[in-house]
Amino acid sequence: MLKNYLKIAFRNLWKNKLYTGLNVGGLAIGLAACLVIVLYVRHEFSYDTHHPKADRIVRVTTDLQTPESPLAIASVPMLLAEELKRNYPEVETAVRFRITSAVVRTPAKLISEPDVYYADADVFSVFSFQFLSGNPATALTNPNSAVITEKFANAYFGQIDVLSKSLEINKETYQITGVIANPPTNSDMPVRALLSQKPPKSRAWLDEDFPAYTFVLFRNQPDLVGFTKKLDQLAAKSVDPELKKMGEDGYSIRFSAEPLGDVHYSQGKIEDTPKGNKQYSYLFVFLAAFVLVIALLNYINLLTAKATERAKEVGIRKANGAERSQLVRQFLFESLLLSGMALAGAVLTAVLVIPFFNELLTVQLSISWQQALLLILGIWLVVTLLGGLYPAFVLSGYQPVAVLKGTLSTYGQGAWLRRVIIVFQFVLAVCMIAGVLVVRRQMTYMQQYDIGFTREQILSVYLPDDSTARAGANALANRLKERSEVGVVTLGSGLANGPTAMASTTIQSNGKKRELMSNYMFIDDTFLPLLNIRLKAGRNLSSQTKADLNGGFLVNEAFVKLAGWKEGVGKTISGFGHKGEVVGVVKNFNYRSLHNPVEPLVMIYNTFPVNNVMLRIKPGNLDIVKTIWASHYPSYPFEYTFLDESFADQYRRDQLMIALFNGFAGLTVLVSCLGLFGLVAFTTERRTKEIGIRKVLGASVASIVALLSKDFLKLVLLAILLASPLVYWGADRWLQSFAYKVDLDWWTFALAGGIAIVIALITLSFQSIKAALTNPVKSLRNE
Repeated sequence: MLKNYLKIAFRNLWKNKLYTGLNVGGLAIGLAACLVIVLYVRHEFSYDTHHPKADRIVRVTTDLQTPESPLAIASVPMLLAEELKRNYPEVETAVRFRITSAVVRTPAKLISEPDVYYADADVFSVFSFQFLSGNPATALTNPNSAVITEKFANAYFGQIDVLSKSLEINKETYQITGVIANPPTNSDMPVRALLSQKPPKSRAWLDEDFPAYTFVLFRNQPDLVGFTKKLDQLAAKSVDPELKKMGEDGYSIRFSAEPLGDVHYSQGKIEDTPKGNKQYSYLFVFLAAFVLVIALLNYINLLTAKATERAKEVGIRKANGAERSQLVRQFLFESLLLSGMALAGAVLTAVLVIPFFNELLTVQLSISWQQALLLILGIWLVVTLLGGLYPAFVLSGYQPVAVLKGTLSTYGQGAWLRRVIIVFQFVLAVCMIAGVLVVRRQMTYMQQYDIGFTREQILSVYLPDDSTARAGANALANRLKERSEVGVVTLGSGLANGPTAMASTTIQSNGKKRELMSNYMFIDDTFLPLLNIRLKAGRNLSSQTKADLNGGFLVNEAFVKLAGWKEGVGKTISGFGHKGEVVGVVKNFNYRSLHNPVEPLVMIYNTFPVNNVMLRIKPGNLDIVKTIWASHYPSYPFEYTFLDESFADQYRRDQLMIALFNGFAGLTVLVSCLGLFGLVAFTTERRTKEIGIRKVLGASVASIVALLSKDFLKLVLLAILLASPLVYWGADRWLQSFAYKVDLDWWTFALAGGIAIVIALITLSFQSIKAALTNPVKSLRNE
């Protein structure tokens, strides 16, 4: 019996090669896209869940309460972890990470290494790093010990058998005491090396501000509400008094606790590691659902449409004694075979696409075959039932006498369902097309937006984190100024990575003393000319004016607005050891990404050791700067960035996500068109004799094409009307994440609808014109 089912199934699939190809191809594309998206979303929502104790680990962060608005900071004082371990019985242990600007010296060169942290000795009792060699219990107990990843070991030693070898890091010799496996890409702190923790420099809570990322391991499931209350009491008792001694009236510290699983999406905290965007993850969940639903609807639509043509076959088989249960099994078996072919194609496509996906997003997606097998079997069963139930139960119920006499009409059966499916598919397709247009407009707007300063050909060179080296910055700047290839040179800090610091600023406003939180940059008098930052009022800082060196302030328009001043120039102000007056107000410039509005900014003449040199130079002359650097700082690596590249990096993830969105939107439209193409082919096939008669009676090709297309175009127009409000709502929600955004104009929706109509017309015209040009003799000769 099974052999007979298989023979009939293959015979039918081969007879209808076009529909078989459309069904298998459309469903395979949809399932492959869905599988890849599901793997990616699972990766995004599984950050740090690979640690066995993840449900008991909590990160503690700082909330700085200010007179104006609170400030969230990802790190906490060094002493907090010790206090928690000593006096909190519910805490099993607490560990600290402190990031360091690591410079590794080798015999050949100096290398700046990212993702190097100082860590407490018991870090491995909290986090489950996989040790390839070394003892986790003692690896970081001794000073100047280092645990490195296998990638780090291979980079410097060419092997992972490196225990007891040493490396010079930050001018200190560290002994390698352990090698760990490379952390997975879904880890919020992608560690490359861990160095033994240095003890606090003092026993005061705020002497080092907030240097440590602190994670707490609880003995049992944590009570975060109760724990946070205890942290508030601790802060009020131990930290707030130090703030008062520092003269920070109206300020207070509070600590917050968040589960480890929530840390990756905990945005809005300064001094934090790069975070994910939940909106993108949810967007891809919807994309996966859209693509899968469209593919399934296509499959069901085409399968049920073609099934009605088999009414005579059912009638003959029932007249020859076939039972209804046998026919049901036959149709279900054919659906099982067809969906199995599509699933095989989907898995093969996913396997081929995943490496490209991993390289593009720097992730480690892989198919877990046990989970994939369960998923595939589940989808296979669902698709088989959805596609096979209609022909199995409806067609098998036909009365053979009515079928064989020709008195049973199957033409209109399921037509309403097919129309609903086409409308639904094109609603999704129009949503995708409009989404692509909105996203493209927003990204173009961001690229062309006047951010208020010049980024092109501005080189920012980072100075070593060493007071002696930074003291020689003037000598470096003077050498650079001597070269004709180099334009304006400025010494200071910030901009390439945003502001240097955030601090309290005291002002007088309406006769009252106020404390404002604002960003700070430390600059010299060439900063504004180099970047072409425009003054709204007043003048620039000057090295020739003594009062400017420790009492001159530049502020931006946002600061003036926050202060409540009508005019900023001449106002009394103090902050960061400077006390004087505002000498100039600069026009707002976007020193952060366009996701954020321009925040209040204060600029003072640099009194701190500078941490970068900025200059105007063409990329082709970069070697000149490298040579001068090597003569001044032979012991330090040359680290630099071009300002335009640095700002472009802020949108790198947006651009990647948008590229993926565009790709999956294209797949949605493609699969929708495959379904429409199949149904048009089915309709023209059913109306072959009608078309022949119309041509014999004088109908033109254009009139026949219009006849075959108009019903489908009506459905597409209905889909556009239904999709427009959905698109507006979704696009408006997405644009809310940008402080500067495009308007949602009516023509965007009109253009999306026009594109959908053109795509539908192209899809319709191929089959319609082919049918209209067919010789009527061929379609009528059987009559």
